[in-house]
Amino acid sequence: MTPDQLGRLPGVLFEIGKLIGQDLDPGPLLSRISEMICRLLDADACSVMLLDAAEERLLARAAYGLGTERVHRLSFAVGEGVAGWVIARGEPALIDDVSGDPRFVVLSDGDERAITSMACVPVVARGDRVGVVSVTSSRPAAFGSHHLELLTFLARTIALDLENIRLHRVSVTDVLTGTYNREFLLQRLPAEIDQALARGAPLALAMVDVDHFKDVNDQHGHDIGDEVLAEVARRLRAAIRGGDVLVRYGGEEFLVLLPSADAGRAWEIGERMRQRMVTRPIQIGDRTLAIHISVGVAQHRGNDGESPGELIRRADAALYTAKARGRNRVEVAP
Repeated sequence: MTPDQLGRLPGVLFEIGKLIGQDLDPGPLLSRISEMICRLLDADACSVMLLDAAEERLLARAAYGLGTERVHRLSFAVGEGVAGWVIARGEPALIDDVSGDPRFVVLSDGDERAITSMACVPVVARGDRVGVVSVTSSRPAAFGSHHLELLTFLARTIALDLENIRLHRVSVTDVLTGTYNREFLLQRLPAEIDQALARGAPLALAMVDVDHFKDVNDQHGHDIGDEVLAEVARRLRAAIRGGDVLVRYGGEEFLVLLPSADAGRAWEIGERMRQRMVTRPIQIGDRTLAIHISVGVAQHRGNDGESPGELIRRADAALYTAKARGRNRVEVAP
């Protein structure tokens, strides 16, 4: 590592230790760590990806230097892409120019930052691979062996904390869709309502249901139905804001917790989710499926003592209004 990086390293380690000691939510904690790694290595972007509950896919848990939508799209099967190769092999990857590396996978044509060079290292805790940390740059050959050494050292430093975060996430995550599960919502929602009341800020819920999902299962089978639900979750995740919480509420129903959103803002987010589904069909093998959703949103009634259960029931009632009015639409609870 360069003398400048060596001089900055103790401060970075101190800040990471302080952040971990503050018991922050995993998202803000990992985002801040990503930012410090990014600046220490003079990278354009840094991401932290952890294995899902089935240990079959890497899912982005935080990043710095990437847009929220792009972070939500970051997902690789073990063995897929550079990150998948690193987690499968347990070896780091240092690439001067990704255009000449067959392991690199372009997620979409709409990437807001060009990636030319990258470094990616595995995160190993208690002898098990649990994730990867990657840095990227638009400059060719932006990283050398000393950067890889430094990134590996930092990954080792935070490995146990990342594993604890992963285990916590696994316990509150729906395996099929990678979203939070209903139990997590029941823990989180009362605290979010209390915080909204204390700040005098609005809070809303959006209840989402996949229209005619039973027909998908009946016509194509439950395996195809599962793939549809996973893709629906990916599109919903890409449509919501960074601080919003996506939950698989049950079956083909999802719920989105929307902090700092009033009814109007919640309707806009609901409409954005709906548009994500209608803009293009879902392609699964040789099957092309036109999938639509209905959305019901409700804003918490503030200081009138509305319980979490009552708020959920109002959002659900708005969803059924959307169903009754023809589906593929967003309705707001009165």
